[in-house]
Amino acid sequence: MGFLSGRWRAFLAAWLALSFLACMPARAAESYITSPGEAARAAGRVSEALGRTPEAHTIRITEKEVNLILRGTKAGDADEWRVRQATRLLFFQSEVVSGPAARSAPAMVADITSGLFPLDAIPLAKVDQIATRAIGYARLEGGGTVQSIEISKRVNLLPTPSYGPIRWTIYVASPRESATVYADAEGTIIGGDLSNTARARLMDFFKDDDWPKEQALESLTSVIGSKPIIRDLTVYPKSVQVKADHPSMAETTVGYSWDISGVTRSPITSPMFPGTSALPGFSLADVDLSRLAMIRDKAKEAWQNDKSTMSYMMLKLSTDGPGKPELRWVVHFTDLGEPGEMTLFTASGTVEVTTDGTVRVANLPDARKPKRNWLDPDMTEKTLGVMAEQFGKNARFAEISVSRDSMRILAEVPDTPGTMRDYNVNDRGVTASSMMMPWDSEFRPERLFRMSDIAFFSAAKLNELTARTFSRLQVGSEMPLSRYTFSIGQLMSPDGSFMVPSPDGKVTLEIRLESPDGWKGGRVTYSSTGEEIDIVMP
Repeated sequence: MGFLSGRWRAFLAAWLALSFLACMPARAAESYITSPGEAARAAGRVSEALGRTPEAHTIRITEKEVNLILRGTKAGDADEWRVRQATRLLFFQSEVVSGPAARSAPAMVADITSGLFPLDAIPLAKVDQIATRAIGYARLEGGGTVQSIEISKRVNLLPTPSYGPIRWTIYVASPRESATVYADAEGTIIGGDLSNTARARLMDFFKDDDWPKEQALESLTSVIGSKPIIRDLTVYPKSVQVKADHPSMAETTVGYSWDISGVTRSPITSPMFPGTSALPGFSLADVDLSRLAMIRDKAKEAWQNDKSTMSYMMLKLSTDGPGKPELRWVVHFTDLGEPGEMTLFTASGTVEVTTDGTVRVANLPDARKPKRNWLDPDMTEKTLGVMAEQFGKNARFAEISVSRDSMRILAEVPDTPGTMRDYNVNDRGVTASSMMMPWDSEFRPERLFRMSDIAFFSAAKLNELTARTFSRLQVGSEMPLSRYTFSIGQLMSPDGSFMVPSPDGKVTLEIRLESPDGWKGGRVTYSSTGEEIDIVMP
C-alpha cells in the first residue's frame, strides 16, 4: 500500500509540474532590440490578440518592452498595448501582454488619423540590423548600445502642424557620449543628432582636413538634387550652409544646412533681389570640397596677417567680371587687435579665390591696403597685363582709362560677341557697370582693339611720354598726372566719330594733367608711334 501511495504521489507531482509549465506565459526574449525578429514577434502577439493587423501611431522599443499606441475603438481615441518581460516563479523570464488601455490622443496635430500607419508597413523583423547600423553611424567612443527606438510619423510644425513620413528615432549611448539617429520607414539611416559626441564638439571644418566632405555633398544632393539652382554654398567651422532656388516658389530662395548630424531645411524662405533669377546658378556637382585646404591657404597668404580669424568660406558664381561666370571662394577674415585694442568692422575684409587657387581680389582693411598708384607706369603695365589675362587673349576693347586708383574699361563682352559693356576695376576687382551711355553701348567693330595693340606703350614709353607731356604743357608738380586713356581715337562723339582721330587707325594715348581741385588741366594725345597729334594747353 505504501509503495502504491509513493508512486501515486510522484505521478501527481509530475502532473502538477507539467500543468504549471503549460500554463506559464511565453518565455521572453533576451532583448527586443538585439535579438533577431523578437520585436516583430512581440508586436505580432498584439495583432493576434486583436485578431487583425492594427494601425499604429507610435511604437516604442526597449530591451525589455515593446509599447504600441494604436487606433482606439472610437474615432480620435488611442489604445496602449504593452509586451514586456516579467519575472515569474522559479525566476523564469516570461513575456506578458497587456492592453488595451485607453490613452489620450496626441494633441499636437488635430487629425490623429493622419498620423496612423499599418503595423506591417515597417520592417520590425529587422530591428536588430537597423540598430547595428545606427551604432555604426553614431560612431561613439566604445561603440555604444541602442537604448530605445521610437517609430512614428514625423510632425511638421510649419505652416501648420501636420504629419509627415514615418521616421525611426534611435537613441544610442555610451558611458561618455550619446546620439540620436534617424531612419526612414524602411529603416535606412538618413541622419542624426550627433551634437553630444566628442567628434562633433572637436570638429573644425577650417582646421581639419579629414571631415566627411563627400558625405556632406552626397547628403545635400539627396535633398536638393543636382540641378544648377545653387546661389551660394558657405562653409563654417561646424556646418555647410546652402542657399538655393525654392523648388516650387518662383523668385524665392530657401536655405539648407548640413553638419555631421545630417541635412535640415530651413522653414523660412527669402525673396530674391530683382534680376537674380535671370542669373545662372551652379549645381552641387560643381563643388569640390577636397580643395578647401588649398583655397584656405591661398586666401591666408593673400590676407597677409597671421593675427586674424577666418569667419566663413563662401562659394558663389561671379557674373560681374569679364568672360563667362566664374566660381569663386569668398573667404572672410577679421584682424585681431592687440590686447586692450578695440577692432571694429573696418578690420574685416575678404579674399576671392578661384576654384583652382588663383587669387582674384584681396579686399584688405583700409589700414592695411597697399598705397598703390595705378598711374605709376610699372603699375599701369602690370594692371593691363592682369586685365589681358582676365578678359582673355581674344578680347576686344573700345577704351581703357586709367586713373590714380582705378580703371574704366569699355569692351566687347568676351562670351557675348557684338555686345558692349562698361567695367569698373579697382582694388576690389572687376565689376560690370549697370549703366552705359547710349553711344558706348553701340557695337562698332572699327573702334575695337586688342590688348596686344598697345604693346608699344610699355612702362618705359609711358615714363618717356609722361615726362614729355609735362614739358610740352609747361607745368610741374602743381598739375599732377590725372589719367591715361587708350583708344583708337580720342573724345568719341555720339555718332561714333572721334574729335581727335587716329592718323593710322591704330591705338592712341591721351595723357591728361590736372590740378588737384579739378579746375585746370591740359592734355597731349600721342599716336601709335609716339607722335604728338593733339595738344590742349592748361
